Amino acid sequence: MFSKSIGIIVVLATLAVVNAQFGGSITSNSRGGADVFARLGHQFGDNKRNFGGGVFASGNTLGGPVTRGAFLSGNADRFGGSLSHSRTDNFGSTFSQKLNANLFQNDKHKLDANAFHSRTNLDNGFKFNTVGGGLDYNHANGHGASVTASRIPQLNMNTVDVTGKANLWKSADRATSLDLTGGVSKNFGGPLDGQTNKHIGVGLSHDF
Repeated sequence: MFSKSIGIIVVLATLAVVNAQFGGSITSNSRGGADVFARLGHQFGDNKRNFGGGVFASGNTLGGPVTRGAFLSGNADRFGGSLSHSRTDNFGSTFSQKLNANLFQNDKHKLDANAFHSRTNLDNGFKFNTVGGGLDYNHANGHGASVTASRIPQLNMNTVDVTGKANLWKSADRATSLDLTGGVSKNFGGPLDGQTNKHIGVGLSHDF
């Protein structure tokens, strides 16, 4: 069943690439280089009801593992969902499913809820699931915040992540932005029980 689902995603995503649009982003990485994300896909429908799919790839300009995959997504009014399958060099593959719902939106504020599940098969043979959900807030001026809770049953590990973003500058065409970002995550149970990770930084990103 798992392999059949992946096959369906790949076939439909490939069909969506016909007459597709190319896009992506380049974002500075505080650990070095820049993270590049590129996507080739096509969307059918309008802003209220649509369906689409395509292929994507991501990596860092300094080298390292590259992730490649295919995706399908659909939206109807305030609800949406997506399926994706990706493979990362020297790591493994992941099959992900996500559902999202818009809770509130006006000309300045947007609040969304999401739930997700993924199945990861590592190259070393270890397999695990990740389940969770969260809330995402975005402001028209480019500010945002999110809180996410996730669990890996095989490791009895629970994680809570809180992140935020404040836009410092944006180009006239809104394609390039300078943002202050930060976040904190806390692990409960499992091999990383009690571990807290914090990060803060300033990053430049460009959408194309």
